[in-house]
Amino acid sequence: MRRAWAFAAILGAFGCGGGSSGNAAGGTSDAGSDASVVDVGTGDVADAATMATDADAGASHDAPEEPPPPLMNSGPIVIDGQNDAGVVGVHVTSTTGDCIRISGSTQVTIRGSEIGPCAGNGIVVTGNSSDVVIADSYVHPEHPTSGCCDTGDGVFVSGATSVTLQGNVIAWGEANIEATGVTGLTVVGNFLLNPQNSGSRGQNVQVWANATGVDVEDNYALSSTDPKWGAPENQEDSINFGYTDGPVAKNNYVTGGRSPSGCGIIADEAANGVQFVGNVLVDTGQCGIGVSDGTNQLVDSNKVIDSTPVDGGGNTGIYVWKQYAEACGPVTVSNDVSSALKPDGVTESGYWNGGGCDPVTLTNDTWDQAARAQLTPVAQKLPPPLIPPKPLSCVAPAPFVTQTGWPPCASP
Repeated sequence: MRRAWAFAAILGAFGCGGGSSGNAAGGTSDAGSDASVVDVGTGDVADAATMATDADAGASHDAPEEPPPPLMNSGPIVIDGQNDAGVVGVHVTSTTGDCIRISGSTQVTIRGSEIGPCAGNGIVVTGNSSDVVIADSYVHPEHPTSGCCDTGDGVFVSGATSVTLQGNVIAWGEANIEATGVTGLTVVGNFLLNPQNSGSRGQNVQVWANATGVDVEDNYALSSTDPKWGAPENQEDSINFGYTDGPVAKNNYVTGGRSPSGCGIIADEAANGVQFVGNVLVDTGQCGIGVSDGTNQLVDSNKVIDSTPVDGGGNTGIYVWKQYAEACGPVTVSNDVSSALKPDGVTESGYWNGGGCDPVTLTNDTWDQAARAQLTPVAQKLPPPLIPPKPLSCVAPAPFVTQTGWPPCASP
């Protein structure tokens, strides 16, 4: 299906005080203004479902003969009560608050854009918004926060339905993706970098508060202190589910982290029916995968290698251990390969059962030295994916990109 789509109109104001509005279509911007009207033109544009189908079917992604256009500058944008609206090919900044706020709107697309720096969150989706696609964009709020919560996230989704994030580069958020009370959240093929914990955040992806229909797949989540990746990570957990029914974390590549209490991927309080399947976790701190609560949990076909133990942490590859009042168990742990070194650099703990989640069924798993032999050297046996791993239709206008299978969206 193809349709003419007017990517336009973003009305209203947010922040404090008055001010002029930037107009991206006119080539002007005022990053300190309270609102912006963006009109990036009209045209025959494939909808997100069509683009996703083409990508999955292996459609050609040959680079265009001509270079992509540059991004157009804009101040902060509000999409309030709109239907079939979007932002494409725009660089949005804000010195007054969130860069983009979507409220009470349906069929909204943000694609091929740069969002940040911001004086708040990068993108907020709230107010019962639905059918929102954020794709192939570079989101970097870079807004230091002094406490909890959700004033500097990359993308913050609350009380929304059917939200898709694909092929983005999202960096240096309080949490890079934070979602609460969401129904239908798909997070696929993104590069997530160096979350900045200042209270109870610090995740690359965190989903809590009565969320359902959550699918987190094929992402590359990196936390590092190497200056080449910008602001150093301050991660708690990389991927965290709590008060969530049936979430899936599948085929993600998760690496880095130094927290003595965090994990690479965790089923946290009241996360039920969790599926952790086919993930690769490399040096994610004191824990690779944790099951700390919830019923009917599956941990299957994951590869965990940790050679950087954290002082004061448990330092185990996969653990099952009841830590909350809610019911925990049954848990199935199958076909996993896991090795984690203790601080002495010799003792290994590929798996640990701390109790309280019975029955726990172990099937065909490989632990400790045998696992380490299968998984090392990491550079050859567990190389990271391209950045971003799976664009929707083009490669985000961002630093760090290595993806060559799709054309670039725009010139950064």
